[in-house]
Amino acid sequence: MLPSDRTVNQRQKRDRLPSTARLQAAQDRVQAAYLQALNPLLPVRFTQEACASLPELLSMADAPSLDDCFTAILLQQVRLKHDQQVPEWRD
Repeated sequence: MLPSDRTVNQRQKRDRLPSTARLQAAQDRVQAAYLQALNPLLPVRFTQEACASLPELLSMADAPSLDDCFTAILLQQVRLKHDQQVPEWRD
């Protein structure tokens, strides 16, 4: 759900979770890329994909805000890091 250059995705990110700092730093870029897009379908798709992959969003609101999405992302990150020992991507 986070925009990423192909090279970064393949060489740096791989099977790692973005760190909390990286997620928080990306919030404005995500908003610009998805929620303020010229294509009116992109914000709808973002919200649908966020709800499908982040169960916490279903209990937060009917129309989750970007802050709701990031709260759910951070909760999921903690869960994956703890339960599945997925390493963090910090570079």
